[in-house]
Amino acid sequence: MNSLLGYRRDIDGLRAIAVLPVVLFHLGVAPFSGGFVGVDVFFVISGFLITSIVYREQQAGTFSYARFYERRIRRLFPALAVMLLVTGAVAWFVLLPEDYKLFSEAQGLSVLFLANIHFWNKTDYFNDAVANIPLLHTWSLSVEEQFYLLFPPLLLLLVKRCPKRVNLALFGLAALSLLAAQKALSSVPESAFYLVHLRAWELLAGALLATGAVRPIAGRWLRESCAFFGLGLIAGSVFLLDKQTAFPGLSAVPAVLGAALIIHAGASGSTLVGRLLGVKALVFLGLISYSLYLWHWPLFVFAGYYQIEPLGAVEKLGLFILACLLGWLSWRYVESPFRRAGELGERRRFFRRTGWVAGALILISLPGTISKGAAFRLPDAVAEISAVEEESIPFRRPCFGLSVDDVDNERNLCVLGDEGDTDFLLWGDSHALSLAHGYDLAAKKLGLSGRFLARSECPPALGSREYRSSKVSCGGFNEGVVRYLERHPEVKQVVLVGVWSSYFASDAGSDPDETSFSSGLVRTVSYLSETRRSVALVEQVPLIDYSVPQTLARVAWYGRELDVRPLREQYEVRMEQSQRVFDSLAEQYALQRINLADALCDAEHCNVEFAGRPLYRDTNHLSKWGATMVVPRLVEALKANVLSREESE
Repeated sequence: MNSLLGYRRDIDGLRAIAVLPVVLFHLGVAPFSGGFVGVDVFFVISGFLITSIVYREQQAGTFSYARFYERRIRRLFPALAVMLLVTGAVAWFVLLPEDYKLFSEAQGLSVLFLANIHFWNKTDYFNDAVANIPLLHTWSLSVEEQFYLLFPPLLLLLVKRCPKRVNLALFGLAALSLLAAQKALSSVPESAFYLVHLRAWELLAGALLATGAVRPIAGRWLRESCAFFGLGLIAGSVFLLDKQTAFPGLSAVPAVLGAALIIHAGASGSTLVGRLLGVKALVFLGLISYSLYLWHWPLFVFAGYYQIEPLGAVEKLGLFILACLLGWLSWRYVESPFRRAGELGERRRFFRRTGWVAGALILISLPGTISKGAAFRLPDAVAEISAVEEESIPFRRPCFGLSVDDVDNERNLCVLGDEGDTDFLLWGDSHALSLAHGYDLAAKKLGLSGRFLARSECPPALGSREYRSSKVSCGGFNEGVVRYLERHPEVKQVVLVGVWSSYFASDAGSDPDETSFSSGLVRTVSYLSETRRSVALVEQVPLIDYSVPQTLARVAWYGRELDVRPLREQYEVRMEQSQRVFDSLAEQYALQRINLADALCDAEHCNVEFAGRPLYRDTNHLSKWGATMVVPRLVEALKANVLSREESE
């Protein structure tokens, strides 16, 4: 049988080379920092194998859409359906409402192979938050099936209308897809990762090999060199790329090219790389690769979700072995029995039964979606803790994130404390929003009146660079705040709030220039001092490495005895650069520094809850309860500045 169309042990071995880095990357095994490229290798393999069959049948006039899609469904759906049923049962007993709602939505859409669209709207694949999404990996199955919904009709059209230009047309489409993906990385990177038209070039790379776009490699040494070079490209991508890499796009080319070189070299004749890939262990892993891929990620997510604390080396090894076992069981008892295509009558029954199973899975997913995560599963105390993540944020509407026109015309400005002339202004980013409730309570205690001007990721640094793509420029917003202050000379104090460590980090590695954050903060403090206003600077609450309400709810629900408080030392280290700049500012200007860590931390740890209630609503923003807990410190600060200034005047 022709090597292009016959069974290739080396391709099963290549599947193992694709799935192992993905699994080890998801386990957090450090050397495999770019293991995610295994999915790109899978796309090339799939494009080659599927197109080999479709192209041959279309040329022979024997291609059948019914038979093609039956093969695809038999190949993918039974194992997927079992995985969805089992993970759905586990999710009911393990996931908190918000996570269960996301799971339920993904469960229904995975059946329809639309999971990539779902996650495109909701997640960044390289964000740590995805570690709580058990079905995230189904995005790649959706991309593949969407491609195969569109590709066979296109290929058939090309074969019939312009058979001599098939390769040229496919190459053109692949180039357009790659260029579009690279362009999307600079504006909408999630699109480049999740959407089929921006991933199509990887599948088309395999398809071009199947349609004979590349001539066979005649010379043995050239064939060997291509195979070794291809393996090196894949290995380089696995070990050199990481989460910070702008990916996919051009950064995915080495892995895609590497897979294509190995496949093409093997199609032209035997190679040492091909023989290495054909060893039994790799072939076995290649055979179970689809089921291993299906099961490894939800297994890791559920284990980490319950464990809460980081997994140790022994635990990771155990999970790896268990994932392989589940993959083998799924391959042996689910995948393999369904592989054989049936006769016409059996095919109709198979489609009908598949439809019933798909419908049942969608129905099963609806309660979690409609009930917003089925919070009734949780004990009341646990549900209350978890709900803090979705609590109503005081002063978020209508006064947070105002446009420049709103500021200039003083529309939707919220009053903090009592009505009356403005005594102080709270100016900053989303951390200012999380403190607005605390300042409102503090101002009411003292009979003061304040105003609130803040935008997300807009630090109060005049003339500094932009920190977020937005229709409203942070520079324009801050200039609007300055105009507001010029119209209101009665404002005695301005309170500056920001997640300082993040902004100072953007200055790292270069000398401060006029657009740097540190230069902008100096300009802000200088301007306020020149206009004879006292300046208070809130020195950032401790940032937590996990969602506080979610983690505390899981600890309570599972009955775990865990101390999840971060060390105060971590906060001090994170704030070192900020503190140096604050010290320098304090030497030049009369600057009041408000250290909320003293209110939230003891000598060893920083607290994340008080009286059983979360102090944060996520990883870094104080909850309404947390803002209430720092009110005494805010009262002291307002007394020391605003009231003392009024008395002196």
